[in-house]
Formats: sequence, C-alpha cells, structure tokens
Amino acid sequence: MRLKHLFLILVVLQLAAIALIILIGAGAGSTLFYIAEAIVLVNILYIIFFYTRLIRPLNNLYSGIDLLKSQDWNSRLRHVGQKDVDNISDIFNAMLTRLKQQRIRYEEQTHFVNLLIHAAPVGVVVADYSGKRESVNPAAIALLDKYPRLWQFMQEPAVGESADFNTAGGDTLRCSRHSFIDRGVTHYFYLVENISASVDAAERSAYEKIIRIIAHEVNNTVTGLTSAFDAVIPLLCQAGVAEDATEVLRSCAERSTTLSRFISRFADVVKIPQPVPVATTVNSLVNDNAYFLESLCMPRGIKLSVQLMPDDAPVMIDKVLMAQVLVNIVKNSVESIAICHKENGTIIIRTSLDNTKHPVLEIIDNGIGISEEKSQKLFTPFYTDKPDGQGIGLLFVRDVLRRHTATFTLSTDPATTLTHFTISFNSSGA
Repeated sequence: MRLKHLFLILVVLQLAAIALIILIGAGAGSTLFYIAEAIVLVNILYIIFFYTRLIRPLNNLYSGIDLLKSQDWNSRLRHVGQKDVDNISDIFNAMLTRLKQQRIRYEEQTHFVNLLIHAAPVGVVVADYSGKRESVNPAAIALLDKYPRLWQFMQEPAVGESADFNTAGGDTLRCSRHSFIDRGVTHYFYLVENISASVDAAERSAYEKIIRIIAHEVNNTVTGLTSAFDAVIPLLCQAGVAEDATEVLRSCAERSTTLSRFISRFADVVKIPQPVPVATTVNSLVNDNAYFLESLCMPRGIKLSVQLMPDDAPVMIDKVLMAQVLVNIVKNSVESIAICHKENGTIIIRTSLDNTKHPVLEIIDNGIGISEEKSQKLFTPFYTDKPDGQGIGLLFVRDVLRRHTATFTLSTDPATTLTHFTISFNSSGA
C-alpha cells in the first residue's frame, strides 16, 4: 500500500475524531465549541501543509518510477518547492538524460553493427539459445543456399576453432565458431569466409618452387643421359655388341625422354600465360573443337552429343586456353566412362543461358561419378585417383577459368548419377 493511501486513512481517522470533539463541544457550551472549531481548522491546515511537504514530493518520485518503467526518456520531474526533494528531482532528471544518451548511443551502435554485418563480405550467422539460426547476413544466405551441407559443417568446430570447407567448385570456405552470453544464456555465432584467393596463392607459390627445382635437376640429368645414349648406342652397334644390350640402352633412352616430357607437363602448369581475350561465342568455342573432341571419344565407342542454344551469347575469352580447358574436361569424362567399362558411354556438351542471361557451358557424362568426399579434393594440386594420373589437369582448368572470372562446379547428381561440369561465363568478358 502506497504512503498516500496511508495518509488518506490518517486524514479520515483524524476527521472522525475531530467531528466527535465538535459534537461534544457543541453540547458542552459555546466556548468549547469555538475551541473545537479552531482545533479543526488548525488540523486541516496542518494536513494541507503535511500533504504539500511529504505526499506531493512522494507522488513526484512515484511518477519518476513510472517513467522508468515505461522507458520514457523525454519527460522530466518538476520542482515542488522543497530543496531536498528538488535536488532529488534534479539528480533523477540528470540520470534520465544520461540513460537517454546511452540509449541513443546504443541504438546508433547497434544500427551501425547491423549495417556492417549486412554489408560484410564475410558470412555471419547468429544462433538462438536452442541452436537455430536467428540472424543471417546476405553473404551467409548466398553461401548457405549454394551449399546446403555448409550449415551442418559450420557447427562441427569447437568454440574458438575453425575448419575449412572445400566446395565442388574448387573454393575453400573457412568456418569458425564463437560464443557470447546474452541475459545469462550462451549463444553461438558463426563466421564463414571465402579464402580461395589466399589459399590458391600459397599453393601456387609452393608448387611453383617445387616444380622449378625438380624440372631443373631432372632436365639437366636427362639431357646428359640422352647425349650419352645417342653417342654410345651407335658405337655399340658398330662394335657388334649383343642386340639385347643395345635394346636395353634404347629402352633407357626412351624412358629418359618420357621422364622429361612428364616433368615438362608440370612445368607447363606453372607457365600458364595470362588470357588474351577476344570476342567470340560459347557456341563457336564448342563448334571449333567439336571434331577433335569427337576423336577423343571414338576410340572407346563413346557417343558425343552437342546441344547448342539457339540464341548464342557473346563472351570475351582466350580461345586457345579455353579450348585446352574443354579438351581436359572431355578427356576426364572419357577416362571416367572407361573406368566403369560402359558400353553406352555418353558425353553431352550443352550451352545455355542462366537466369541472368550469362552463357553457361555444361559437359555431362555417365561415367563412374564423383562422391561427395572426392568432390572436395578434385581441385587440390596434384590430387588424383587415377593410377597413372598426375593431378594437374583440373588444376590447369581451375586456374584458367578463374583467370576468366568464370564460376564452375563439378559434381554428380545423385538422382540421375550423371556428372556435370558446369561453367558460367561473364558475358562482359574476362
């Protein structure tokens, strides 16, 4: 019960007592009656004074409490003419002013952080107390829509740790998990960043050094051996040395030449030239190389089907580099079909336009397929699952396509078991 209610009860009791005194005074005589009335008047004046000095200031403070409850930072307490109470009101008003300023500063900072998160190229996901996604910025939305498994993968690292997610398009996404406490409850938030550029640069720097060292040493050795074999074999033949011995030397010479070509293929990956883009179309790229691609398929009885879009789209590409990309992809498809010994092997080369009117090139095959685990390793330098593979074909493809600012994916559709290598070009050029 508030103090003012207690005060009202006190007033009622006093007035009742005064009324009783007045009745007694009226019966006792006129002098006592006037004394009783004077006492009543003094009591009323005192009640008014008491109300002014105590109850009104308390009501003013109660109003301040109501302002805090309603979070009204604009209203202020009025002075009531009492120094002590007015000082309290001034302190209370100053506190409201500070709270208002802090609230404005908090809202401004919150708004800035929200804008920063919204515009950040790094994906940010905030989860609620139950672990469900509560807030997701546009960068994270795009990645989660593109890679459905990413959300599950993001929750695997321990708090404060990170892990790398390799995509079917050769990208590397670094996912990290963190936590914060809100109202006593632990919440988690996740960061996902595309670190493909830095990873590619580090990889390229490492394997360029290795390949240069190996190529230098091997080529020097092979050159000396080849010269020695070329000089010795004719002399041995003239001297009538057994043919078996000369054949062994010829075999060693051929092996040396093969080794030199093997190393040269690695060196060629390092020496990929910068694209020299020219205006052409995706259909023209396919038509110009169709006969050679068909010659890759014919020896294994594989059917090559070309499906070109009716409305061709212009692109700016290096025709020589892109032709080699097309050859490498089709060769991989041929080898994939050969592994599973299919009699009805088929490769489809299809061109189309995506929703943004950018030209798309697809190479589809019904070969052995690619598992989800394998798809994350395909574009790793020197990774291969072929007995005689070198792991540089897709590395070459990846580097050329990225230099053309083209996006690509390589995966097998579980529903159709068909493997798709999909390339999306920027129609504006490289």
